[in-house]
Amino acid sequence: MAIKLGSISGIPLYLDYSWFIIFALIAYTVGFGLMPVSYPNLPWVEYLSIGLLSAILLFVSIVIHELAHSIVAKNNGLKIAKITLYLLGGVSEMSEEPPTASLELKMSAAGPLTSIAIAIICLFGWIASVSIHAPVLVQGPLQYAFYVNALVAGFNLIPAFPMDGGRILRALIWRGNNDVMRSTRIASSVGRIFAYIFMFVGIFYLFFIDIFDGLWLLLIGWFVSSGASSELNQMIVKRDLSGLKAGDVMTRAVDSVSPDTTLTELSSKFLEDKHNGFPVMGNDGKILGCVTMEDMRKTKKSLRDTTLVKDIMTPREKLVTVKSDDPAELAVNLMSKNRIGRVFVVESEDGKLSGLITRSDIMKTIQVQESILGTSKAGAERQRSISVEKGMMFEIDCPVVRGLTWSATFNTGEFTLVSQNVVQLSGGGQSTQFTFEALQKGRFSITLSPTVASGSKELSSRESIRYSIVVT
Repeated sequence: MAIKLGSISGIPLYLDYSWFIIFALIAYTVGFGLMPVSYPNLPWVEYLSIGLLSAILLFVSIVIHELAHSIVAKNNGLKIAKITLYLLGGVSEMSEEPPTASLELKMSAAGPLTSIAIAIICLFGWIASVSIHAPVLVQGPLQYAFYVNALVAGFNLIPAFPMDGGRILRALIWRGNNDVMRSTRIASSVGRIFAYIFMFVGIFYLFFIDIFDGLWLLLIGWFVSSGASSELNQMIVKRDLSGLKAGDVMTRAVDSVSPDTTLTELSSKFLEDKHNGFPVMGNDGKILGCVTMEDMRKTKKSLRDTTLVKDIMTPREKLVTVKSDDPAELAVNLMSKNRIGRVFVVESEDGKLSGLITRSDIMKTIQVQESILGTSKAGAERQRSISVEKGMMFEIDCPVVRGLTWSATFNTGEFTLVSQNVVQLSGGGQSTQFTFEALQKGRFSITLSPTVASGSKELSSRESIRYSIVVT
């Protein structure tokens, strides 16, 4: 859960509830732990005020740090969904990964460089405040802001992925090998090594030096370790779902229930079908809503014989839906964003259900991609298979990323390129859509290759896709 504070430069800013813990902790630690050493014998109210001002300065510094990342990304065409401040700092949530190593390097370095700049400004401010004998309420927070921003910059430059230093490391490796997936694996491994070091030192501090410092180091180690694994898994998901649509991964034969089903009958269906949720369908085949096991548990057992599914279901208007031609990755993002286990594939406003995508469907698709298609090396091609009939027109597409263009390589005796257009997707974003006509029977191939615009010699983070076309 997070509170929306507003928007800066068009980027929504959210504050996670965990931030209040760190805010109170910093205010107390700085006010009553650090400041009495530098400025002894002050009233407790003044120490509290210094602590609160210092915590506020840290808050502002972290916001500026994250804005630096976001503004660089935004100026290079990447969409920033939001900035959220958490217990251990902030996170800029991007709708897509940087397409080139140079942009990754610029974005990653922007945060630590900004923190260094803030530290320098606060240092000069602190020196000036001391020289003019400014009140302690001015000197103390500036002193703390200098130290903490220098610490934030130094800490973020540690090459522990997914921190800024780890992303800088990945960008440098990426520039050398032109393989973002391999670079991510290397950076993730380095990140986990640093995480284990943090946790080992944390355990040592916990038992032999200071419990508080030990707990902090353990928490940081856990954060880095889980973040490194999460980032790598996200990259694998994006790679394996690249080029696939929602219709390619959805389950078409969907078990459903009637809105007039009693909860007693629903309970039996949960046991029989081993599902934890069902779409609720009308007699006309339109989806009316969704009912889950959690919905049923909210109703007392004594009322389940007389309570109907339509009384407890989530109505269609509140369901998260996609269309079959939306990118499969969109379904994953929507499940993650809304913390749900299923997305419904609905083609039009009339509510006709085409299929259902669950986390299990996504995992099965990834397993198939990993086992059948395999992992590609730098410059290798991912493969897809399509079956069409002679004389038939068919479409294949690739997501649009700023600075990238897609080109098709094929034999003109086997296919005719009817059109190439950039289309707007219903779920957001754009896609370069190629329409071909099959000219003769046989097994042929079409390769879509990404190239970087503006004269850059770097390769894209996206790999070429080779379509194996079976024409009957």
